Amino acid sequence: MSRFSALDFRLLAMSQFQILTLLCQIAASTVSNDINQFLTQQMVTNQVVSRQVLEVQIIALVEQMQTTTVANVKYIDQLVSLVIFNSGIMSALNTNRYLIQNPLVSSYYIQHGQYFVGDYKVSNASHLNNTACDCTLMSNCTFQAGFYNYSIRPPQNVAALYVPSPPPMFIVPGMLVGCLPHDSMLQSTLECFYNRSCLNLIGISQAIAPLNATVPSRFRVNTTVNTMFDQLFIETWGNSSNFTSYYDACRPEACSYTYTERGNFLYTMTILASLIGGLATILGILVPLLVQFFRRLLGKCRGDTIHTIDSDPAGRRLFYFS
Repeated sequence: MSRFSALDFRLLAMSQFQILTLLCQIAASTVSNDINQFLTQQMVTNQVVSRQVLEVQIIALVEQMQTTTVANVKYIDQLVSLVIFNSGIMSALNTNRYLIQNPLVSSYYIQHGQYFVGDYKVSNASHLNNTACDCTLMSNCTFQAGFYNYSIRPPQNVAALYVPSPPPMFIVPGMLVGCLPHDSMLQSTLECFYNRSCLNLIGISQAIAPLNATVPSRFRVNTTVNTMFDQLFIETWGNSSNFTSYYDACRPEACSYTYTERGNFLYTMTILASLIGGLATILGILVPLLVQFFRRLLGKCRGDTIHTIDSDPAGRRLFYFS
């Protein structure tokens, strides 16, 4: 690969597809792990909630899980990118910087890559200093990928500007190259892989079918990989809750309900009659017992002995004190 230019798709393709594979694997494994962890959680309530309340709570929990999952993946990816960029790690593909040897004094120095920003048909490199993106300042410098028929590095004593002169043999639609394969892949699209002719140009086997642009998708053909990665390559999130299973799992011991109703005259009289009847019955039982209790208590206080003579014809007992 060392004979290819830093703008050449043949130099970056393998690394970029490895990056794309890793992004897909990270998204799939992260989502799977977070869903499994989410399903182990329990929702505890002191009362059984209604179907509507349960569905609202489940939707809120799922949305929170989705947001957290996406944010965590993007945070880790951006952190790794910043560490690589700020550490000044040199790409093995010579895309962000490379070593130049001076054979006269056996010394080496680092040359930083710069990517031309503008129309690739411009051939006069001496006027491009104001249209260059320097890899020492940012890692997301990119240029259109293609098949370029010239050396990997600019000649000696020439600014290290990756400029397409002469023009490429052909451009790979949607694919970008740049300082680092990771950043250029995120800014690329996969539109070439929907077209059989484009796949033939870049040497993809006939056994590999192109992507189907007619399949319904929320991601368009020209959607960047970064946009898809922001959504973890997920077309839709499915969410379903089973209220019956939830209710059976809770198994409430009692179920009650209350309602407020304005009372009427008939209802009021019925309640009063019930209260009076119940009160009369209770007093009829308690009064004789209370009278007998107080009589016994009074007799003990006086030191009298209570004798029972007999019952009168009405069934009442007769007592005398001595």
